[in-house]
Amino acid sequence: MEVTRLGWVFGAENGPDWMVSHAAYPTPIWLNDRHLRVFFVARDGGSRGSVGWVDLDPQDPTRVINVSETPALQPGVVGTFYDRGISLGSIHRQSDGSLRMYFLGWNKSADVPFRNSIGLAICKSGRGNQFEVVFDGPLVDRSRHDPFNLSYPYVMQPSFEGSKWHMFYGSSRGAHTDELNMQHALTEAWSPDGIDWVPAGKDVILRENGEYGLSRPWVFEVGGFRHMVYSIRRAEYALGWSIWDPLACSWHRKSADILGLGAGWDSDATCYPAVIQMGNRTLLFYNGNGYGRTGFGVAEMKDTEWHRM
Repeated sequence: MEVTRLGWVFGAENGPDWMVSHAAYPTPIWLNDRHLRVFFVARDGGSRGSVGWVDLDPQDPTRVINVSETPALQPGVVGTFYDRGISLGSIHRQSDGSLRMYFLGWNKSADVPFRNSIGLAICKSGRGNQFEVVFDGPLVDRSRHDPFNLSYPYVMQPSFEGSKWHMFYGSSRGAHTDELNMQHALTEAWSPDGIDWVPAGKDVILRENGEYGLSRPWVFEVGGFRHMVYSIRRAEYALGWSIWDPLACSWHRKSADILGLGAGWDSDATCYPAVIQMGNRTLLFYNGNGYGRTGFGVAEMKDTEWHRM
C-alpha cells in the first residue's frame, strides 16, 4: 500500500480561545454529500479535552473553511465518568438523521494517573454542532473481561437486518502504571442496539515484539474487503494496518508503519488514525507529535491490490 502525505490541516493555535492546546483524535464524517466535517479534541488550560470541529474543502482536504466557535461536547460535572475530559472514538449517522458519538471519558485516580470508560452522546438535529451525553454512566467500563483500563472505541453499525453492533476498543492487560508494561491490546464487544454491550474478552490483533500498546482502531472497507488501521505504541507511535481474513475469521497484519515519520509536526510520531472515502479516494487523517499537540494532517491511501493477503 502507498500512503502519500497531503499536508497538515489544523492545530489549536488556529482556533478560538477555548482551544488552548491540541487537536487530537481527528474523526471525519460527511454531514451531506458536499459537507466534510472533522471532529477532534482540544484541551483547555487544565488539560481537559472538549470536542470541536472544522469543516474542510472537499476539493482540498487540507483547506479549512469553518471552525467551531464553541465546543460540541464538554467534560461533565465532577463525579461523572468524563469529568476530566473526553477523547473521540467514532461518529455515525442514524436512520432518523441524528448523529451518535462514541467517546472515551477520563477520570483522575488515586494510585494510577487516570481511569477511562466508554460513553455515548447524540446530536438529535444531525447538524453536528452540539451533542448531549445520553446516560450519566458509561456504556462500557472495567469488568472481568477488561479489568484495568479502556481506550478509544470504534463502532460498526449493523450491516443487515438481524445483525449486531460491533465495537473495537483498547484494553490494558496489565495493571502497571509504567507504559512499557501496560500491555494495551485491541479487543471487541457486541450489542443488539449499540447501547448494551457484551465484551468478548479476547484480543483481536496480537502485539509484536517491541510493541507495548495498540489503540484507536478504525475500520473501513475498500474493494469489498475490510481493513483496520490503528496506533502502535513502541518507543515512538506508528500507524499499523491489518486486513480481515474471512476464511480464517481473523485479522492479518500487513504493516507496522504505513506512513513513517515526517518532518516538522509529525517528525516524532504518527498516531490516532481515521479513514473516510471521498469519491474514489481514501483519506487518512492522523495526529503527529505530542499526542495531537501539533494538530492533525491528512494523507491519501492508494493500493490497487487492497485484497491481497
